[in-house]
Amino acid sequence: MPDAVSSLALVVPGLCGPAIDAPLAEYLTNATPALDRLLARAQPSVAPATLDGTLAAFFGTLAESGDALPVAALTWLADTGESRGDYLLRVDPVHVRADQSCLRLFDASTFTLDPDEARALVESFNDFYSERGWQLQAPCPQRWYLALAQGPDMTTVDPADIGGEDIDDYLPAGPDSSTWHALMNEVQMLFHDHPVNAARAQRGEPPVNSIWPWGGGVLPARAGASVAQVITDQALLIGMAQLAGVPRRDLPGMDGELPELLAPGTSLILIDTLEQAACYGDAEAWSRGIGRLEQAWFAPLLKLVEGRALKSLELYPVNGRRYVLDRRRLHSFWKRTYPFTEHYNHD
Repeated sequence: MPDAVSSLALVVPGLCGPAIDAPLAEYLTNATPALDRLLARAQPSVAPATLDGTLAAFFGTLAESGDALPVAALTWLADTGESRGDYLLRVDPVHVRADQSCLRLFDASTFTLDPDEARALVESFNDFYSERGWQLQAPCPQRWYLALAQGPDMTTVDPADIGGEDIDDYLPAGPDSSTWHALMNEVQMLFHDHPVNAARAQRGEPPVNSIWPWGGGVLPARAGASVAQVITDQALLIGMAQLAGVPRRDLPGMDGELPELLAPGTSLILIDTLEQAACYGDAEAWSRGIGRLEQAWFAPLLKLVEGRALKSLELYPVNGRRYVLDRRRLHSFWKRTYPFTEHYNHD
């Protein structure tokens, strides 16, 4: 059989599970022999510990700039197909919940927001801030954008990384942050009695009662890429692929045929189905997700490596580690196989 020419780089944020007091193994309802074997036989090495950094490493100029990734500009490109040269900031709709002595943040992945609701809230924002000349835009109901003449001097945090946490620990920081703290408070008051939220309350849905600024930046003129194709439904990676001119395919369904994904060179695949459960501490949902990935991805991928259809498999759990597996390492029978929930202690 000729040597395989295809490699896969599989990025799975949330694979390490949520940070909870109980051992994660107690929540697993299905065995994961393929994932256990993959991690036990693979060669571990250091990798970026964030999703942004993990993805950027495959797109040279984005990783080399040293600046924060311009998430807003990249996801705008994915959402609209438009390249903009101005500074874009994500100003996403969020739900802030009072909990005893703090306010906890829930990002837009935790609730449904339809286009009409988003449009009405955005129109209210634009009317309120019309004197500033601001025009908030929502090409996707869950992703809102604000173009600014000059980027604010502040650091921000992706709301998906702080799900359910006290917002005080993650508010924008830096010389211009106080302006945005005040703006966030204004928007909370603006949205408090909004008809959209009144209707949501009647339906028992969480109100969209605040915004979260983050991910600002200017789109680079170009980006190089070390991958031949990208397979994802996630907006950030779609934007990166468009900027670099890399072909993109949708993720297959759970019953899809993985060999159909193989192509010469390296294919970068992002599966983010575990991310929300891990972020919000939902161990049972995380366990169900692991079981689905075991059957739909990890077991078939090991067969492809063993059958030489796949030259190598790289796994990125977004925990600061990278695991590389090929057929030779797969047959390292002398290596002990740990349950994957324990593996990260045995690198």
